Amino acid sequence: MAQSQAKHFDVLHENVIANLADIYHSTISTIPPRIMVNGDQTYLSSTENINKIRALLLAGIRSAMLWKQCGGSRWRFLFFRRKMQTEIEFLLAELNKA
Repeated sequence: MAQSQAKHFDVLHENVIANLADIYHSTISTIPPRIMVNGDQTYLSSTENINKIRALLLAGIRSAMLWKQCGGSRWRFLFFRRKMQTEIEFLLAELNKA
């Protein structure tokens, strides 16, 4: 559903982020131990901020899973971070051209 929403809205549209946050909330957040986010209650009580935090947690967990599935390890991350940074900068430059 989030993928079809991203076709109609911008990827960072609040509906897309809310959908990703709901996916996190209904799946990953039910698995113990739960991730506890600390911070200023003024910001953490906002539904928009809660959705952004949950969507970012989902993205981080998904990234870690893909990293492990592609043979990544802590050592590889440590020794190849400069190469990864160069590749990320290249990809960002390509995105900015489009």
